[in-house]
Amino acid sequence: MAELRKKLQEKGLLDKPTAKSWTKILILLAIVGLLYAAHINLPLKWGLILLPLTGLITTTIAMIGHEGVHSSACKSKAGNLTLASLAFPLFSGLSMNYWREKHNVQHHAHPNVIEKDPDIYSWPLTFSEEEYKTSGPLRRFFQKYLQAYIFWPIITPLVGHLMRYDGLKYIVKAPFIAKKNRFNKMWLLDASLLVAHFFLWLVLPVLLGLSWQVTVGFYVVLWATVGVYLTAIFIVGHAGRPIVMEYDQNWRLQIETGRRIKLGPVGSFFFVGLDYQIEHHLLPALSHFNLPKAAPIVKEYAEERGWDYEEVGFLRALWDSTVALAVAWKTPAIVIDGSDELHAGLLEDFGPGQTVAE
Repeated sequence: MAELRKKLQEKGLLDKPTAKSWTKILILLAIVGLLYAAHINLPLKWGLILLPLTGLITTTIAMIGHEGVHSSACKSKAGNLTLASLAFPLFSGLSMNYWREKHNVQHHAHPNVIEKDPDIYSWPLTFSEEEYKTSGPLRRFFQKYLQAYIFWPIITPLVGHLMRYDGLKYIVKAPFIAKKNRFNKMWLLDASLLVAHFFLWLVLPVLLGLSWQVTVGFYVVLWATVGVYLTAIFIVGHAGRPIVMEYDQNWRLQIETGRRIKLGPVGSFFFVGLDYQIEHHLLPALSHFNLPKAAPIVKEYAEERGWDYEEVGFLRALWDSTVALAVAWKTPAIVIDGSDELHAGLLEDFGPGQTVAE
């Protein structure tokens, strides 16, 4: 990685544009504030028409919290923490501590690796033949015949709410399982802002005169919409790429389990860097503003080593990800080693000369 980092440093791509990060989130907060006001004052039918746009802007603000937790948005630690605190627990109701442990520590270290990456374990779904074999009969029936068909209309609207629930559960349990510093500063900050989130979203509007039915209904429907957007952003980065049993080259793992999504500048604006999933995994502290310039360098780095760098359009990635869900129950995990041998029965499923990417 030293050679790659040197090239990026020479082009100034390791610098973190603090002003751009804050400008983006403040403008989005202003826009979403106007949209929320419109939902309050306009008739229901107009609110429903506006909902996809409102959900998209809300999702983008939440995604900026992802940058803050990775310390890729600002030059200073305090700046990144402030940005993450604003976008995650306060605005989105998502625990920073939970996200850091699940995403930064576990997922980024072992993307798509069985028994190590929490993102490929989401009951009752399966992402591999290995998990399918350990499931009960009813769950196997669901995984084989239903999961790809009900995933988008039924499961994705729950994603935003389930992430929030998992974060709250993590925060409640943390003091009881910690061996020391049970109520440290980060826990207190996270917990306080989560309480503030629910007060601002669910209590304050009622105190100001809105009915609790409208307040709760808007909250549930809005964050269900956000769940669909979040799923579309995250799933295309890894679903349909190899599920890995073992590996011996971490940087190759980061590249070959990810996917670069080809978008125009408008689409890329809302992805907040996750259209460059490969680059983000190799260099998670790289600002999303610099990822487009870093991508050609990273692609060259991968191709020089003969590693599979997948680059597809968004709709193709959505299709491939959904198809991967349909066949996950019979898709075996692979072993990545330096001699390019693929084990665990993978080659039996491919024709002569056909690659994993094909």
